[in-house]
Amino acid sequence: MPEAARGQLHTRVHDDAVGHAPPGTEAPGTIAVRPVLITGACIAAFAAATLVGLHLYYRSEVTGPLHQAPRDFPEPRLQSNPQRDLARMRAEERARLEGFGWVDRERGIARIPVTEAMRILAERGAGAYAAPVQPEVTPEPGSRGGAGEAGGPR
Repeated sequence: MPEAARGQLHTRVHDDAVGHAPPGTEAPGTIAVRPVLITGACIAAFAAATLVGLHLYYRSEVTGPLHQAPRDFPEPRLQSNPQRDLARMRAEERARLEGFGWVDRERGIARIPVTEAMRILAERGAGAYAAPVQPEVTPEPGSRGGAGEAGGPR
């Protein structure tokens, strides 16, 4: 008979038996309950001790020279009379909405009251909301006809 190959327990080779543990060393079919219960009790005791410690820590009040009682932050002193400032701002806004004025005199842009603008739109009727007529843009000779401009297909 030949000698046993390295890693084999006997000379007859069975593929399913190579490297297996000898018979009688299988894992037990039951769970050891006592170590599991002891581990669970230790975890529960640790959690309870942590909660009690945190409760005592946060309940205690720090006293000493480094501890100062909290105080209210002072209000900003930006306005001496906020009600008057609000009334003035609203009056300026109302005057801007209800009066005539220049937005940009050099470019000829003026501001008119809202009621006047509504009256002008009502006089124009349904055509008041039509888009302004735009001149047709003709590409210059030799150009690509607007291809590649911003917003156009590429």
